[in-house]
Amino acid sequence: MTAARISRTRWFKRPWLLVLGVVLLVGAVAFATSDSVRLFVGFSLYGVTSAEGVDEAKVLEAALTPAITTIHPFMRNSVSRPDTLPIFVDPGSRMLLTQPPEVSVYEIKDRVEQDRVIATVQTVVRDRRFKPLDLCFMDHENWMVHGNVGERGPELQLRRVRITQKSTREEGGVKTITYPW
Repeated sequence: MTAARISRTRWFKRPWLLVLGVVLLVGAVAFATSDSVRLFVGFSLYGVTSAEGVDEAKVLEAALTPAITTIHPFMRNSVSRPDTLPIFVDPGSRMLLTQPPEVSVYEIKDRVEQDRVIATVQTVVRDRRFKPLDLCFMDHENWMVHGNVGERGPELQLRRVRITQKSTREEGGVKTITYPW
């Protein structure tokens, strides 16, 4: 008998090994797809937002909002924050990996106008020496109100671009974004 044949038949002589392997595989898949595990892994890899990250996001928003509004004059304010334009900056985080700040701009659907906004944002990033950021163009705000509580519903991302001081790179196209809460 050859070693390959002996190794192949070992699984059939000891079926509990095969069953144990399948159970472990199913458990690993269930564990990996769990929301709490993804949250834990996300915190372990990317960390939590620091106070410095929040301050950087405020500076970024103050610098980018006027630049974006010169390209696209928004006709209405945000649905979720009626006193502001539909431009949001979420701070990034840093641990083992870095998650850059994310700038979300709603209601700019024209690709040519998006390209102009990207060029303007890259100019601001380069001139002010900002760290890399992700710029997301979203279709519209899906703000749902239940009683006196509001929450974001699924939203359509039109385009996602990574902007650095030296370059821009398409990161993603059209996709539906759902929020976990």
